[in-house]
Amino acid sequence: MSTADIINTLKVQADRPAKVGQWSEAALRVLRERYLLRNEAGEVIETPEDMCWRVAMAIAQGEAKHGADEATVRAWAERFYDLMVERKFLPNSPTMMNAGKGNNLQYSACYVLPVGDSMEEIFDAIKNAALIHKSGGGTGFAFSRLRPAGSLVRSSGGKASGPVSFLRVFNAATEAVKQGGTRRGANMGILRVDHPDIEEFITCKLDGSITNFNISVAATDAFMRAVMEDTEYEILAQPGWPDGKGGRYQGGEVIGRKRARDVFQKIVEAAWRTGDPGMIFIDRINASPANPTPALGQIEATNPCVAGDTWVLTESGPRQVRELVGKPCRVIVQGYAWNTGPEGFFATGKKPVLRLRTKEGHTLRLTANHLVARVTRRTRWTLEVEWAEAGELKPGDEIVLHNHRNLEGWEGPGTEEEGYLIGLLLGDGTLKKEAAVLSVWGAEDEREPVLAQAERYIRTLPHRSDSARWHPVAGRDEWRMESTALRDLAFRLDMGIGHKSWTPTIERTSSNFYRGFLRGLFDADGSVQGSREKGVSIRLSQSDRNVLEGVQRMLLRLGIHSHIYSRREAGEALLPEGHDGARFYPTQPQYELIISNDNILLFAEQIGFTDPAKRAALDRLLSAYRRLLNRERFIARVEAVEPDGIEEVYDVRVPGVHAFDANGLYVHNCGEQPLLPNEACNLGSINLLRFVKPAGQREKHQNGHQPERHPGIDWEELERVVRLSVRFLDDVIEVNPYPLPEVRKAVEGNRRIGLGVMGWADVLFALGIPYDSEEALELAHQVMGFINEIGHDESARLAEERGPFPNWPQSIYADDRPLRNATVTTIAPTGTISIIAGASSGIEPLFALAFSHIVGERHLTFIDPVFEQVARERGFYSEELMEKVAETGTLQGITDLPEDVRRVFVTAHEIAPEWHVRMQAAFQAHTDNAVSKTINLPNSATIEDVANAYLLAYKEGCLGITVFRDGCKGTQVLHAGTKSTDKGAIEDEQEAKKVVTKAPVPMLGQLSPDGYYQKKPRPRVLHGTTYRWTTPLGTAYVTINSDSSGQPFEVFLNVGKAGSDVAAVSEALGRLISLILRLPSSLAPRERLEEVVEQLAGIGGGRPLGFGPNAVRSLPDAISQVLAEYLKGEAPEKPAEEVEVAQLSLPLDRPTGDLCPECGQATLVFEEGCKKCLSCGFSEC
Repeated sequence: MSTADIINTLKVQADRPAKVGQWSEAALRVLRERYLLRNEAGEVIETPEDMCWRVAMAIAQGEAKHGADEATVRAWAERFYDLMVERKFLPNSPTMMNAGKGNNLQYSACYVLPVGDSMEEIFDAIKNAALIHKSGGGTGFAFSRLRPAGSLVRSSGGKASGPVSFLRVFNAATEAVKQGGTRRGANMGILRVDHPDIEEFITCKLDGSITNFNISVAATDAFMRAVMEDTEYEILAQPGWPDGKGGRYQGGEVIGRKRARDVFQKIVEAAWRTGDPGMIFIDRINASPANPTPALGQIEATNPCVAGDTWVLTESGPRQVRELVGKPCRVIVQGYAWNTGPEGFFATGKKPVLRLRTKEGHTLRLTANHLVARVTRRTRWTLEVEWAEAGELKPGDEIVLHNHRNLEGWEGPGTEEEGYLIGLLLGDGTLKKEAAVLSVWGAEDEREPVLAQAERYIRTLPHRSDSARWHPVAGRDEWRMESTALRDLAFRLDMGIGHKSWTPTIERTSSNFYRGFLRGLFDADGSVQGSREKGVSIRLSQSDRNVLEGVQRMLLRLGIHSHIYSRREAGEALLPEGHDGARFYPTQPQYELIISNDNILLFAEQIGFTDPAKRAALDRLLSAYRRLLNRERFIARVEAVEPDGIEEVYDVRVPGVHAFDANGLYVHNCGEQPLLPNEACNLGSINLLRFVKPAGQREKHQNGHQPERHPGIDWEELERVVRLSVRFLDDVIEVNPYPLPEVRKAVEGNRRIGLGVMGWADVLFALGIPYDSEEALELAHQVMGFINEIGHDESARLAEERGPFPNWPQSIYADDRPLRNATVTTIAPTGTISIIAGASSGIEPLFALAFSHIVGERHLTFIDPVFEQVARERGFYSEELMEKVAETGTLQGITDLPEDVRRVFVTAHEIAPEWHVRMQAAFQAHTDNAVSKTINLPNSATIEDVANAYLLAYKEGCLGITVFRDGCKGTQVLHAGTKSTDKGAIEDEQEAKKVVTKAPVPMLGQLSPDGYYQKKPRPRVLHGTTYRWTTPLGTAYVTINSDSSGQPFEVFLNVGKAGSDVAAVSEALGRLISLILRLPSSLAPRERLEEVVEQLAGIGGGRPLGFGPNAVRSLPDAISQVLAEYLKGEAPEKPAEEVEVAQLSLPLDRPTGDLCPECGQATLVFEEGCKKCLSCGFSEC
């Protein structure tokens, strides 16, 4: 914001009402991070009350457009202010973030654009999308109008390639719609299920070629009936398609048939596997109030989540953001995996961007207000950081890079052998049409290991039809080998003849491929330089900076930081020509990547050199060091932050950690609404908890009969707030900036608003109603029916005051009372605003009943207040009971409680998927637009489970469905070995992780051929014992394996859900203990384990279990007790089992939260696509 805008805003705030709100710590944190106004120095300069008044005054200006004077405008602003300060209603985030700031950013962000069956219409859609993105909106496209593949194209006499082919063109064209940068837009595409090319559309994303689109199938009623009846359904023509006889279809003609279950099976299989395609029930949407103006057109698509091509490290490997649009995944942050929200990455609009460059060579393009972790102070051992907007960064500022050194690796395409060969090819090779040619230079003793390894690796390539052999080049110190199999591999990685360079496909490979690739590239072009006095470094020179930037990202993902230096700019140089002459020749630029500090050790450990001369040089220089190498701090210095055009920008919610890896930099992170072409919608939500009456004020049942409405709801106050909220949202339409004239016309023509709810789980607890009950469904009908009824009535009153929406005569309401708004209600995601309101998310169930709460240095037990109140009123309250509930978070297993109490206070993990669907359907019955709710399925869910959820959603009347299969992108497991019988694998492990400094005393370890002691290799099979132990963080499974001599060899710990911080901490403990047992030492393994017990025993935590000698103070304390029992020789009750080298995934006896980065408690939970800490209120949303 400019200084003038800030001054104007502060003038408005200076005159705000005196009423103040009750804000939780979590709400204040969210407001400070995302909503509150900042000055040009990045300092927060408004309070939550100031924000509410800023928004209220900005929206109330809509009243002035209908003749209200200044006093009247202020009176409405004060009413709007009271709504927000009292947390009874909050608008959607764009309104709260932008209204009153003068930044000209719109207050709604979802649009749908039509795609016609001509080149002109296609590129008109692209042009309009660019303009929408520029002002902050996202776009979705319907491709159903495009003629199918094989249809006649009269203008050229050729054949149409079909909508999927055009989708690919649209994908590529949208990537090219940019100004001065590399970030591209991503979109959502929808195709009707009765289109001839629907099967190609369903599977078009499975091969990974369409990465810039999220797709959904528009399922018709006829199709769904055919699925249930196992019959065929009709494939229909669209108006204007050529009929093959010289004429054109009028539209609706039957041109084919398909078996519905075959198509449905493809849909659910693809959704189970990749998250695409989604499913909307298009006939139901068009027949419902979601399309109030069917005469103006049919709804074809819903607003999308969009993405770009910044590199992000995920649990499945590096991916570009555009590949993650609309797909939940697990991103790697500082070496640990974190779940994104279920929507995956999403667009926040097309906006001006900056290019951030660091002196080390890192680059990132981002908006001026995107938050980056900046170092404020650092000592030898600590870093203090703050979030800073990119536009505030100055040259010399230090920013944080990701440290992934504790990341074990990731699966993916490509083997280490393939990586090594591609690295050699990129470094010293040639890619020709006939074959790939590898070249190795140097003396015989230097090149021989490289030649042998490359030849051995060539033989591992599939479909090898050549007999590759090395051949000397006459007159040159060079050996060459040609291989068609390697050529084919290079082509699969998108390298081409004349383009033997870096490709995104190379970067998407597995961590094993990375290690091989880097070793091959450094064998070809790398060097070891320096001395003890000047310092040691590993270097790689290239004329192609893109290659070095890719290598830098690769290394950083392996925990190795590097610097890129520009050694020479492109230009001309005077070079000899002939015998006596010289002339100027053009010269390429030259860049150099340098690895230094303790990154060198990690490079030697994880990558190394096959080239013996380079390996020996590195070992010699490191051995000469008398001190430890400098520790890598993983920080970079800003070199420049410069304007770089206008680009689509993206964000993601990573609940809990609030950050993600963007090209290696540590940056902050951040339901679909059915719309007609060019439409947008403004959203807001009512906090239902604020309308529950105290028990003593509830109406009495008359004559034993149930009243028409539940007596526990303050219906009168709810009516007042609904009416005021509808007016608020209608005023938003008046003052909202619009990116296109067509959009303004469409929005003002229908004036859609979407009033929804939050705090539903809180209401059910307060009224004593189980979530999974018919009574809850009945109350849902009552509450949403009332809101819908009053909302429409208020819209009718506004129509009398201001006039109906202009398209009213063509609407489904034309014969009824005129309305101001074509749609009034929706239920949108409320993750962020529900935190601000202090309410449960949307209509989702609660996660836990009790948890620890942090107040200063004290750890307090927080019990759900409704549960505690019921316990006291009914006489079963006790401190012991509260501790039990706090331990598990649920009432499961506590049998001495009244049955009705255990029935009411159920949590998310205790509710069957069917009840989730039925609750969504109950609210949908009284909602104009769509209902956003996640139908959670466990990771073990089958394709049939997904199909059943889809079918139930259709049968229950939902307009669409989102199914989230927990961990569908893969889950971490406890690795109890390598599960490899390959001798080469064992040899590789023996080569890895050598101790560089010679031991000063005799050690218990193995001596390597070059005289260094090394970590003991792991045998393929070990025998061990698994202990089950209760800890404050859940049940721990501790496996202790022994070697053939009976000495302890390794320890595995499993606590918490796979991928959680609880699991990460326990795995770290196990790895460290195992490392202590396997490293060279003068102590016997049992003695080392005794030292570990002494160090861990007695460590205290915030949630101890038990008393006296049976007390378990913390997870480390519990581990010490298990190890002590092992050392005593006390076996568990069951006999020890042989532990094969395999992967173990041990179930928990209860669900647990993740560790909160703020307070450290295991109460970070996932609700409505948002992580919240139930202990300290920390939240991403």
